[in-house]
Amino acid sequence: MGVIWGQNRRDNPQRALAFLEDLLIECDAGVGETVLVGGAPASGKTHLQHQLVVRAKELGIVTLTASGAADERDVDGGVIDQLLASPLLPPWLTGCPAGTDADDRIAALCGAVHRLAGERPVLVAVDDLQHVDETSARLLLRLQRRAPSAALLLVLSHTDGSYAELPFTALPHRHVELTPLSVQAIAELVPAGGDGLPERIHELSAGNPLLVRALVDAHRGSADTGSAYSEAVQLLLHRYGSPLREVATAIAVLDSDVTADAVAIVAGVDPLEAEASTGRLADAGLVAGVRFRPPAAAAVLGGLRGPEKVRLHARAAEVKHLRGLSPADVARHLVAAGEAEADWALPVLVAAAEQVMLGDDIDFATRCLKLAASVAEARWEQQTISQLLAKITWRVNPAAAAPHLRSLREAGSLDRSDRLGLARQSLWLGERDTFERAFAALEHDGEPLDPRTSAELVLAGYWHYGVSTTTAGSGDPWLHTAQTLAEVWRTGGTAATSACAERILQNCRLSDTSLEALATAIVALAYDDKADRAEGWCTSLGEEAEYRGAVTWKAMLDAIGASLRLRRGDVGGAVDLANRALGMLDAPNWGVAITHPLATLLIAHTAAGAFKDAAAVLRHPLPDAALTTLGGVRYLRARGHFHLATNRGLAAVSDLQQCRRILVEQDLELPAILPWQADLAEANLGLGNTAPAVELAKQQLAAAPADAYSRGSALRVLALAGDAAARPALLERAAEAFKTAGDRLEVAKTMRTINQLSQRAERGSNLVKPVHALRQARSRPAPAVPRSTVRPEPASPSASVLSEAELRVAELAVDGHTNRQIAATLYITVSTVEQHLTRVYRKLGVAGRAALAGELDSPEGDR
Repeated sequence: MGVIWGQNRRDNPQRALAFLEDLLIECDAGVGETVLVGGAPASGKTHLQHQLVVRAKELGIVTLTASGAADERDVDGGVIDQLLASPLLPPWLTGCPAGTDADDRIAALCGAVHRLAGERPVLVAVDDLQHVDETSARLLLRLQRRAPSAALLLVLSHTDGSYAELPFTALPHRHVELTPLSVQAIAELVPAGGDGLPERIHELSAGNPLLVRALVDAHRGSADTGSAYSEAVQLLLHRYGSPLREVATAIAVLDSDVTADAVAIVAGVDPLEAEASTGRLADAGLVAGVRFRPPAAAAVLGGLRGPEKVRLHARAAEVKHLRGLSPADVARHLVAAGEAEADWALPVLVAAAEQVMLGDDIDFATRCLKLAASVAEARWEQQTISQLLAKITWRVNPAAAAPHLRSLREAGSLDRSDRLGLARQSLWLGERDTFERAFAALEHDGEPLDPRTSAELVLAGYWHYGVSTTTAGSGDPWLHTAQTLAEVWRTGGTAATSACAERILQNCRLSDTSLEALATAIVALAYDDKADRAEGWCTSLGEEAEYRGAVTWKAMLDAIGASLRLRRGDVGGAVDLANRALGMLDAPNWGVAITHPLATLLIAHTAAGAFKDAAAVLRHPLPDAALTTLGGVRYLRARGHFHLATNRGLAAVSDLQQCRRILVEQDLELPAILPWQADLAEANLGLGNTAPAVELAKQQLAAAPADAYSRGSALRVLALAGDAAARPALLERAAEAFKTAGDRLEVAKTMRTINQLSQRAERGSNLVKPVHALRQARSRPAPAVPRSTVRPEPASPSASVLSEAELRVAELAVDGHTNRQIAATLYITVSTVEQHLTRVYRKLGVAGRAALAGELDSPEGDR
């Protein structure tokens, strides 16, 4: 083949292996030579040699292998001993005593190996040539000189940077420099079906063989991808050793501002060493430009432990602080180190918390403030930190903000931000006096409160307590809009309240102070029969709250969404969403606002006849202050109607009278959400007190003639309590009123009542069948809700009148349900079903279920 002197080639490990395998075949044919293999640490040299040795053994070639080591360079003849350790070597080759003169031993061994190569092909493979001891190096040099004259192949690998210093370069040889694996080379390693995988692996590893193998093995299922990659990175750094490992960890810790000076300070090395090491890391595929590839950075940081981690992050924080980087950049290192002993650390942590809260990074802001609190000594520092924690914590954990709320109350003087936080949190916890004092202080501050925030707090006061807490006039457009929108609680939905609702929704960003203002606007649209607009806004704001990590906002918006679903008759959807909202926060974190999802669940379960589920809702704990809020009164009203539906008339009257008492004490008249006269009228009607029921219903009509919801409630009572001939027309008017109010659940309930009265008339009474009402009931699309029943006419002497529970059971029996199915549907026991049916048979004078079907004729179209 001729003498090859220093011929260079650059190949990736796979192509280099193919080249060396060709040389093995030539060696087997009697041709010998020397190959120096160079490459960076973890470039694949060791793996390449291992593959070559395996291939040589398959060909029957005698293999002698050894590895140099930095800590064994002074072990004289250490590599020679490794080369001669093979049990396959003949005794005459290994019989040279170690104690003989070095030159004699080298000469004897060189001659023995050369003679062996004359008989059989021989491969001598030595890794890390730069660490080989002097005596062993002299032997290898002698063998290199004699390789061309025998079947002797020497493959000697070395690390980049040592090539020019090796004495082997002065003799004939070939040089192979290993390069990273290309995408095509990686594709040959990836199993079939890995579309796009070679590109992804190359992007992560830059073709570094060690990293590539780790990722390929992980893909094949032999290891977790993340852990395999992390272990490969750690191994790579271990092989590099100092100072490159220190530079690598410094780059990973700094993450940003990765200049040579900064890296050198954090790593504790010379800037020139830092620059050179950074270049080698880029060659190894770990660093892109001057920063680690993201997964590599995570792997390096994952290897930091204890004191080393603290020391590096503390240095990084100091470097970035001196270079004037943002407080958030500096604070991330302080938090990672868990130390903030420097004089400048505390103000940096506080400033960082305020900075990251603008981006809704609640978790990091909280960690900054907790670390700051651990080093704060002055009382004013502790108070400042506590106040900030209260504002930040409320979005995800309102109960945890309670201690900070106490510190705000106790503070001698508060700035505007503190008073806003105090107002916000006291509302959620039901501390009305604290809220009103904080709001008053904001309004009378030296610098006026901006109109938008003032309007938001006005609407928050209305949302929780039904009253305005501002003494300012309504000349400002923001305050005028807020006051007009708040009229929805008194007048129901109107064109004016809807217009103001849209203005609020379009101009108020979701925030701590705007939550109730936006909620009011959503509800106002629903009360004006704009359910689609209301639900659209509610969904959009809920998604924003979730994206920004504000669990409290999201829970409240979902609770409102549940009430919207209930109004349009989607009972099942309302239950699901209310339960989801309830599960986002535990009871202490809900504060007084827990009444909103609970009231929706009570109403929904009652409408569905799921009385066991409704009773379970009543077992949820309520804060003491909850029943002083409008949400609490709505909860009481829902509980009262549950009692009415389960034949607990007196308990219903108690709850509804408590609603009246709370509203009267606070001088509130809010028929759109709490038509207490109509509620008490319905309760009295259920108890057979017809005269008081009629009087209360008339009072409701007189109190709120413009509110469609309360008008519908009153008309329905008057229809059931009054003359039978006028009943269909009154019920029709009630249904129209509920439709105007946008409450489809009540429309469905009223139309069901019309249906049932018509059917009763057909079963033998002398009443004229309300044909017009029945026809409309069948032609109108009603929401898909379970049957809602009407109570028996309290003044009727007829023995055939069934109770609401009996009628519900009878209707299901007529529809063909078994007793067990009826029990499962109504959440009652089979025994209770049997008792109800027995009473139904007795009242109607029928012998059994078959005859019952004839008495309760239920055409398919009415079901």
